[in-house]
This record gives sequence, C-alpha cells and structure tokens, in this order.
Amino acid sequence: MRDMDAGAGSDSGGPADPVGDLDWDGEHGAFWVREQEHQDAVLQPFVAPLLDAAVVGSGTAVLDVGCGCGATTRAAAMRGAAPVVGLDLSSAMLARARELAVAQGVEGVDFVQGDAQEHPFAPATFDAVISRFGVMFFDDPPTAFRGFARALRPGGSLAFVCWQSARRNPHISLPMRAIVTAFPDALPRDTPQPPFSMAEPDEVRDLLAGAGFGDVECAPIEQRLRVGDDVDQVLAHYLAGPMARRLLERQPAEEIEEVTARIRAQLAEHAGADGVHLGSAAWLVTARAR
Repeated sequence: MRDMDAGAGSDSGGPADPVGDLDWDGEHGAFWVREQEHQDAVLQPFVAPLLDAAVVGSGTAVLDVGCGCGATTRAAAMRGAAPVVGLDLSSAMLARARELAVAQGVEGVDFVQGDAQEHPFAPATFDAVISRFGVMFFDDPPTAFRGFARALRPGGSLAFVCWQSARRNPHISLPMRAIVTAFPDALPRDTPQPPFSMAEPDEVRDLLAGAGFGDVECAPIEQRLRVGDDVDQVLAHYLAGPMARRLLERQPAEEIEEVTARIRAQLAEHAGADGVHLGSAAWLVTARAR
C-alpha cells in the first residue's frame, strides 16, 4: 500500500515511486491470502460491532464491500442474512473466501470479483452495505458511495469501519514509521496514505451526505489489538509485507539490520505473556440511504 500498513504496490514503481499503485489482484492480494488467518484474528473485535450497527439478521440482504477473504461475509451469513454478496478486486482473496465458506459449511454467500467504484449494482437490491476496512482505498470515493446508495433499498443501512489517523494506530504505523525515519527518501512526501484517507469524520459526513445518505454518525472504537503471539511473529509479519520489502530492498544490509532491531525493541515494549498488543483507533460509520 502507499501507506503506513504492511501492504503492497504494483511492480510499476520506479526509484521515484518505490511503492507504486495498489495491486489488489496481484502481489497485494497474495500477501493478504498468506496472512489471512493472522489478519482475521487481529481484526475479529470489529466484526460484531459492524454487523450490529448494520442491523444484520435473518433475511437481511447484505453487500460486503472489499470483503477480502470473506470473514465479515461469512459472519453475516451465519447470522441468517440472505443473500450475502462479497465484492473484492482480488481473485486470490476471493478464492480463499470461497474455500473458507465451504470448509465452515456457510451457505448463501456469493463472492464476486469487481471494482466497487464501477460495479453495475442493481438498484434497491440490498438492505445493508457493510465493509471492514475496505472503503479507504477508492480513487473516486463519491462515485463509489453513490453506487452503494443506489444499491440500497430506501432506508437501507450503510455501516463500515475505517481507521483514524496513523498517529492513533501504532498497530499499523509503528514499523513503517521506523522504516521511513531511517530512510526518509524511500517514501516520497506526497505519497497518499489510503488506510487513513477517511480519518476525518467531518469529511466522511460530507462525503456520505453528497452521495445520498442521511443520519450519518461516526462512533469511535478504541482498543488494544492482539497483533501476534510474540515479537518474532509480529516482526516477520510486518517485514513480509510488500511495502516494507519494497522500501527496504534498496537499502544497505547493515542499515536494514539496524532498523529491524529498532522495530524489534519497540515491539518488545508491548509484548507480554498473552502476546503482543498495540493500540488502535477506528471510526464505526453508519448512515441511511435516502
């Protein structure tokens, strides 16, 4: 990602842009398939509040935007929602989502590959549109959210979780801050920060109001997330991310060792007998289609 996360860029990035564009149906998606079990465990605390906010229950028709490997899609179906459609750009993540649905015996879910900004949703099809950290990466957010408003029945619910600022999310920003501090020229100063693109609630309210939503609310969710069993596991997860690898691959080996040791020491400050815990801050955003 072009952000503070352990994300990915495409192979198009040159020296002036070492990260490049997001490559969801390539390197980026493949990384998150490998890390699916880890990531779903880290983000599990957000699933129930998200579904509760969307009032997902028996017979609710649900669209899950940026569904990834399908954790929230399956959770909605297990609440009795039907039909449930998971939409994502990554064919690899969708393949994993289908595998997990079969393995867990979850029925009534359909995983569709597509761009939420362009997908031809049938009007007034869904009762709820949900997303677990999948809406911060749009190139054209107004178009995307206008499409969701059209896809919802009048009065239908929109609910998603998005990150607050990088400063308030050390579980994302800690390793990348260390890397960028050590190698300040590795990431151009004007590089976008997609995971934090919806960090300002006033901007979110204006965006949704302009897209056809009312009753917009942004409720904070702050908690310490268990990001892994121990320091070694968490460090390996961070350094395996395509962005971290992309930023470090051109750096001298001895300097990489130094920044790695710095990240390890910072993580050790948050490690305990029950794992490594780092702070997080998200917005739970809810709205109604007019």
